[in-house]
Amino acid sequence: MVCGERGVSAGVAPEFLDRTTRKRVLVWVLVIVDVVALLIATLGATLARFSTLYAGAGIENISPDVSYWQVAFAVTALWLGMLYREGLYDLERLTWGAGEFSRVLRALGIGVVGFILLTYVLKTPGLSRAWTLLAFAIAGVTVSGGRLAVRTWLCRERAAGRMHRRTLVVGDNAEGERIVNRLLDSPEQGLTPVGCLAAARADSLALDYCSEMVPRLGYAREIARVVREHEIDTVVIAGSAFEHEMISHIISELRDIDVSIHVSSGLFEVLTSRVLVRDIAGVPLMTVAPVSFSAANLRTKRVFDLTLATLGVVIGLPAWLLLACAIKIDSRGPVFYRQTRVGKDGIEFGMFKFRSMYADADERLKDLQAQNEASGPLFKMKNDPRVTRVGKWMRKFSIDEFPQLLNVIRGEMSLVGPRPPLPHETEQYTDHHWRRMEVPSGMTGLWQVSGRSSLTFDEMIRLDLYYIENWSVGFDVSLLMRTVPAVIFARGAC
Repeated sequence: MVCGERGVSAGVAPEFLDRTTRKRVLVWVLVIVDVVALLIATLGATLARFSTLYAGAGIENISPDVSYWQVAFAVTALWLGMLYREGLYDLERLTWGAGEFSRVLRALGIGVVGFILLTYVLKTPGLSRAWTLLAFAIAGVTVSGGRLAVRTWLCRERAAGRMHRRTLVVGDNAEGERIVNRLLDSPEQGLTPVGCLAAARADSLALDYCSEMVPRLGYAREIARVVREHEIDTVVIAGSAFEHEMISHIISELRDIDVSIHVSSGLFEVLTSRVLVRDIAGVPLMTVAPVSFSAANLRTKRVFDLTLATLGVVIGLPAWLLLACAIKIDSRGPVFYRQTRVGKDGIEFGMFKFRSMYADADERLKDLQAQNEASGPLFKMKNDPRVTRVGKWMRKFSIDEFPQLLNVIRGEMSLVGPRPPLPHETEQYTDHHWRRMEVPSGMTGLWQVSGRSSLTFDEMIRLDLYYIENWSVGFDVSLLMRTVPAVIFARGAC
């Protein structure tokens, strides 16, 4: 799930609903939202197609005794059943985001086919094809929009410290520690670690990784007792901490307890869409799909970049002229600032920006190095005195970055990719850091939607490599869509 704001409000302790109540609340919220969305779709299609919603009016294609409202309720009930069949009310199978959207469309499509087959079997004339297609299209929008609203509400509830799940991490090794860290850093997911279990007594010695963050509640062999005593809602097993037989034993111990069980794959840097679990000769195996940097995909990315960048320049030209006037009035110097950056394969180019600093900013940088707030080779300063008044406003909403659309058109950058570093920053790069330069630099990327200027250098490298390892055109589109709210709400901006 993608939430707008990460983190629980300061000073707010998470509240835990019991598992049954939490599931009941969420399922009923989803059902009510879906019913309203489906009725809007069916009745909206009726109004658009037949220009009436009069409850007593019959439908000439079916029977004068069958009203529009009866058909709307019947189709809504059929679609609701298809949504249930697709597991969209099973909170353990439910995916949020693109995965959920595709399952919604599949359920609605199956419902349309089912409705057509039903009218054929009953030998009754069906509704017009225009109504059917219109209802399907509207339902796709309203159901997806309704579930997005539920997601937003749930994120806000979790940010306020509500709707959290007591989570137990099983495995006290390095992977267990990483799981605890990720869950603590992502409270919007609602999985709050309340403790961990050591794999064996030996782990209580020097290999105790997790106890500084959450208390150790015992050992893996005591899991059934710990889950009951601490009212655990969710169990996450660190797969690398145990032999296969032990993991099977842990799962077996929990078979009579109502608790969610997850086993970590250890593939922290692989996008879940690349992972397929399949049974081969009775052995459950995880297949990791390769990243396709084929010439066809790269051409698609280039055409996509060129089209959107050209549209952005044409549509944004009047705003660019207004910004140019504001920059010239605010301080002396050029409107645009061209800075040498390092792009794909270490090739340098001039990156365009609207000038947000005073003309002598580069000369003043040496005097401010002692106040650098960033880690690694980066320079960041929250209240940088070199930034102009207009520049502060432009930086807050990343408006100063818009001229980089020209770099995209010239082929020096892409819309999505790792941010291009300064030449002096790359002097401190290791071979590991240089891996982020294997793809074209971008105007936005995972850094933009995951914290922007608040990220450390190591976090930026990790996100860039994650992007490279999981690149696809669809991933680029997803990141562009997530960039819009990040920029509008100025999350993580300097």
